[in-house]
Amino acid sequence: MSRKSAEAPSLRGRAAAFFRDPAFFRTLFVLALPIVLQNLLVSSLNMIDTLMIGRVGEAEVAAVGAANQFFFLLQMAMNGIASGCSVFISQFWGGGNREGIRRVLGIGLVSMAAVGAVFTVLGLLLPLPIIRMFAHEEAVQGFGRDYLTIVCFSYLPTAVSFLLANAQRSIGNALSPMLISLGAVATNTFFNYLLIFGKGGFPVLGVKGAAIATLIARLAECALLLLFSLRRRCPLRGRWRDYFRFDAAFFRKTYATILPIVLNEGCWGLGSVLYTVAYGLIGTYALAATNITSTVQNLFMVLCLGTASASLVMIGNRIGMGEPETARRYAHKFAVIAAALGLVLGAALFVCAPLIPSLFEISPEAVRAATAILRIFGVVFIARMVNTLTIIGVFRGGGDANYALKLEAGTMWLLGVPLAFLGAGALRWPVEWVVLLVSIEEVVKCLFVLGRLKSGKWLHPMQAASGEEAPSPEAAAAGTAEE
Repeated sequence: MSRKSAEAPSLRGRAAAFFRDPAFFRTLFVLALPIVLQNLLVSSLNMIDTLMIGRVGEAEVAAVGAANQFFFLLQMAMNGIASGCSVFISQFWGGGNREGIRRVLGIGLVSMAAVGAVFTVLGLLLPLPIIRMFAHEEAVQGFGRDYLTIVCFSYLPTAVSFLLANAQRSIGNALSPMLISLGAVATNTFFNYLLIFGKGGFPVLGVKGAAIATLIARLAECALLLLFSLRRRCPLRGRWRDYFRFDAAFFRKTYATILPIVLNEGCWGLGSVLYTVAYGLIGTYALAATNITSTVQNLFMVLCLGTASASLVMIGNRIGMGEPETARRYAHKFAVIAAALGLVLGAALFVCAPLIPSLFEISPEAVRAATAILRIFGVVFIARMVNTLTIIGVFRGGGDANYALKLEAGTMWLLGVPLAFLGAGALRWPVEWVVLLVSIEEVVKCLFVLGRLKSGKWLHPMQAASGEEAPSPEAAAAGTAEE
């Protein structure tokens, strides 16, 4: 028998074993589908905002994109806190530890309120200096200031919503946050139409109308999530003092995991903002093109982000139940799924690249640049999918936040950001060539991600990390069986 014929059955056997795991795929489907739909709704909301503002003018698109870079920094902080709390909540839920869940939720609420309040005050007091960091034309700065001074009031309710939605997913309930997001998207789109273009008797408000619509939608979303999370049968509900019955030792041990994730998100977010600063050195067309392409790329990423969120919960639950080998097996399945999704979606993005920019009222130069950038995104999409799903889902679900921080901060700040300013500032390249140069970071990061995944060093149970005692098998079974 030839070597090829001997290897063929083995490959077929591996493929069959991959799909012969109904519990894995059933749980993945139940968790990931609502999260994917919710992420799709949020990304579609951003796309609708960009499309609607894009019908007004190129300066308005660039202004909203510049103002949203400030929100992007807030979003990175919120993602870090919410993801850090989710690591504990998912493992505690797998172990049946409701008291630990409520303590972590209390720490998250305090942290989110502080971060949201700081960004709101900065947006109110320093709108023009903030916009000037990302845009250099006076017209863009004026529109951006008008947008930011209104939309910053949505930051605090958005922070609370982030935490509650992630907590619901961590206990296996991804459907309710998705339905609430659907209502928020519908509300935002409705008021965008009325206020941006002056329909239904309202004045034409342009970018101010978009900001007011966002504020209304975020307030409604926060109110619904609070009502749902505090209902009688919700596992997150407790007495007010239950959320704040943590001492300094518990806080320190919990933040030993949360802080690296916050720093990870912050470093990545700040680096992404600096990319925008670098692109702004090239001109308004570059800002418009990168704002549009980032929105489109995020739309294509929703499947990966939904799967990553499901991965964090599934792996965290298994570790909390004392099943590290099952968690390791799940992690390798998720890596294969990420590579397959990256290949398919990257090809679709590459093929659709010439069609998407034509939907926007932008200059021919911006259309050309956006088309080229989307094709570059399509080529490196497989690496980005593997990196995103493994870091956000597997490594964080396994409690390996410190390595994720070192990897993301190192590759971005030693490679990505210097290359962006080299291409835009020193070499004066067109924006699409700068984006191609920056893409080297994603490929290098992928090599380190795969090595860490194979080593298995990402497995870290959080029961011991937080000082909580591991529950009995009976308590663990009860925790996963309850609503």
